[in-house]
Amino acid sequence: MIGGAASAMAADWHTVAEITASAKTEASEIGVGRDVREIQIECREGAVVINTLWVRGGGGKREIRVARLFNKGEKQQFDLGGSQTVASFRISNRGPGVFRVLVK
Repeated sequence: MIGGAASAMAADWHTVAEITASAKTEASEIGVGRDVREIQIECREGAVVINTLWVRGGGGKREIRVARLFNKGEKQQFDLGGSQTVASFRISNRGPGVFRVLVK
């Protein structure tokens, strides 16, 4: 029953945003408002450069330096080292392309 296990794992991910990145560097603000233990960034169209991911919550913020080009279909996960309440993300990005941000 490997297919069922794979479906259950995919069901754990929740999309919090799908962002169209322009050709200039921008910072996208994403409201989250939930407990998060992992973050995933996935390029859906074109190519997207993700420079920095800021995780905000609990009165503080944490910087995750990504500094990576994502081509269509590529994704990367970031483990927060345990569940924490996240208020929002701020993601420095450049396209042109579309990327999705998922959490679990």
